[in-house]
Amino acid sequence: MRSDLTITRIPVHTKEWHEYRKSGIGGSEAATVLGLNKYNTVTRTYYEKIGAIEPMQFDNAKMFFGRYMEDNIAELWKYYDGTSDGWIENYKNKKIIRDCRAVNGFVVNPKYPWLFGSFDRVQNIKGGVNLITGEPLKTEAVLEIKTLSFWSSQMWEGGIPVSYLIQIHVYMIILECDYAEIAILKDGSEFIVEKYQRDESLCEKIINITEAFWKKLVLPGKAAFAKKQEAEKVGNIGQVEAFEAIIQEHEPEPDTTEAYREFQSEKFLKERDSVEGTMRLYDICKHDKVLNGISSLIDDERSGLKNVLIKELTLAGAEMIDFGRLGNVTWSERKGAKNRTFNNRIKEKPTDDQLMAEFKKLNLECY
Repeated sequence: MRSDLTITRIPVHTKEWHEYRKSGIGGSEAATVLGLNKYNTVTRTYYEKIGAIEPMQFDNAKMFFGRYMEDNIAELWKYYDGTSDGWIENYKNKKIIRDCRAVNGFVVNPKYPWLFGSFDRVQNIKGGVNLITGEPLKTEAVLEIKTLSFWSSQMWEGGIPVSYLIQIHVYMIILECDYAEIAILKDGSEFIVEKYQRDESLCEKIINITEAFWKKLVLPGKAAFAKKQEAEKVGNIGQVEAFEAIIQEHEPEPDTTEAYREFQSEKFLKERDSVEGTMRLYDICKHDKVLNGISSLIDDERSGLKNVLIKELTLAGAEMIDFGRLGNVTWSERKGAKNRTFNNRIKEKPTDDQLMAEFKKLNLECY
């Protein structure tokens, strides 16, 4: 790894490990900061980073087995040659195609000191290949490891979940590389390697938004929280309230996630049963009803489009509509009805600006 990158090695899930994570934004947290993680809210992340609340800490059997299988999946990846089943013969013949290694620490690039990466693996330059372009690696590349149950794999129906896409781009930013792969063991029996070329426009958004969050919100909030604690120690109530006001002033704007609503429920006790409604709030409620109805119509329309594609595949007795370099659409029923999977992986995707333009045509901007 390049000499200008800083590596801090701390045992995982220790007190020191959790404390270090308050010093920046990790790859798995960046999607939350960008407002693209429906399971967490940037507001909770803000209060965690300034030290006002403890980060959510949880572990379960699924997470344990993910860590347990990581070494085995990384080992299989070494035999992967870019074909769907070639790795099996390579493994039988002990023919290693390329290599990777664990970093075992938090990696920071001095150009982006507010970001840190806890990489599963990095792909070695020697023998490494960009499987999209076919060219040898010029720098180390990112390798993430995922284990997916059948139900988790449904998240990938329309392509990689956005939180994972953000995560590997954070790591590419830190490594200053242009290529990443995700090695996946799906449902305990299907080995897949997804390849990704660096998206410069996405990297620019990640850098700009996370830097602004850190410098304009977290750092002032962190300073105010430290001073608030000092004021609490000496019993200066006026100063406590003044610094609390600064903390709330730098709190991120409300987002649209259920996680935000849950966080607010945890943070504030309900003091009365109801509050008097206003016409502004009533209009917002009407707006919500309209959006809910449109969402149902969109879901129905998408189901119809999907069924058209599935019908074409069924009539042709095939599992894939192949568009060559433009991507493909797959429909698999190999493991029975409960395990049917549909994936639309065409390369052309609408930009954020295009999506916003279509949204504005509906004249449904949020209040």
